[in-house]
Amino acid sequence: MVFVAYYTGNYRPKKDTAVTQIATPEEGFRAGAANAVQNLANLLPLPYMNTSAIATPPNQVNGKATVSEQQVIQEPTEIPAPAYTPPEPRSAFSSFVDHPNEFIVFLEACLKEDGLEESDKVDLYTTLFEMYLHKANERKGEDREMWEAKAKKFIEGRDIPIDTSNVLLLSHLSGFRDGTILVREQAGLRFDIFRSYTSAKDTRGAIKALRKYGPDEPQLYPAALAYFTSDPRILEEAGEELNVVLKKIDEDGLMAPLQVIQTLSTNAVATMGMVKTYLQETIERERKEISNNRRLIESYRTETESKRKEIEELGNKPAIFNNRRCAACGQSLDLPAVHFLCKHSFHQKCLNVRPGEEENIECPKCAQSNATIRAIRKAQDESADRHDMFQDALQRSHDRFGTIAEFFGRGVLGGLQ
Repeated sequence: MVFVAYYTGNYRPKKDTAVTQIATPEEGFRAGAANAVQNLANLLPLPYMNTSAIATPPNQVNGKATVSEQQVIQEPTEIPAPAYTPPEPRSAFSSFVDHPNEFIVFLEACLKEDGLEESDKVDLYTTLFEMYLHKANERKGEDREMWEAKAKKFIEGRDIPIDTSNVLLLSHLSGFRDGTILVREQAGLRFDIFRSYTSAKDTRGAIKALRKYGPDEPQLYPAALAYFTSDPRILEEAGEELNVVLKKIDEDGLMAPLQVIQTLSTNAVATMGMVKTYLQETIERERKEISNNRRLIESYRTETESKRKEIEELGNKPAIFNNRRCAACGQSLDLPAVHFLCKHSFHQKCLNVRPGEEENIECPKCAQSNATIRAIRKAQDESADRHDMFQDALQRSHDRFGTIAEFFGRGVLGGLQ
């Protein structure tokens, strides 16, 4: 196409094809007379002269020229390329009104050229994206998937300069939901994608989005629970997906059981029979957890009371040592011997104690466990001022009460007492 070649900078003018008639001696006089009359007619046009009859060569029949053996055809010759600056592609857009197919050919040809200005690229890509959507929405709709696939490539392409707002607007006006979803996916707006399905009452689309984005966006499950139980028709379309959502909420602790009941009772759509399994499993698990906690509480109380009595006896009563063998060598214990409050006894020679170090002696049997306890205590003292670590763990935790209790045991919250 000359039009496309001109706007892409590839225009090359050519001379028209020339047909030369070689006259025979018998036809020479008649051909010369006809040419003379034709030249005179061109200079002095007469109102009633049939110039076509005079100028028509004898070999023409019914106004159509035929090439005889005595005619020579000169092939078109290419003229050197003229020096010109191709105009902006936008200036030609109005020429393709009511010609969408030719317009797409023109846009695609322009985009194949190198050295386009950035503004021209934006115009071409945006307009071509709009034309693809226009072809997809034609009444025939035979190649709808093909045109939509071409439009998707523009959205997925990294180096294609189309503004996101233009893509969203054109996709919305053309009813191209896949385009809107792709843009929101790239922007990380997964919750907005799910919300667009729920706003349109598209339950199948909402389930599809939930399965795709749910592992990365856990907050979609509480939203899905509220949506599925908002209307009887939607609940019927969701089917077994409601149980899947309840199971996921229960396993990950996304909602407390009381919050689930409050959500289900908002619209009075879900019945007790639908959530019977969830309630039974939750109640049974809570009962087991309460029973285990009670046993732990009782064991902790007993152990704490035992340690308190032991500490009191060590501080107020004399210690009695009945060991008869050395804890190091296993031989009969004889003097001089060393006894520790941990109830271990050693020969003095087995401890290798130097004179003057008697006060710093530590039980070899308990030294390793004592070192571990001292290291834990030191770490707790050092982390007492690390409130940023506590806040970070609290934000990432599913059981915040348990996290607070754990850090309280570490001594991080000791300064608040």
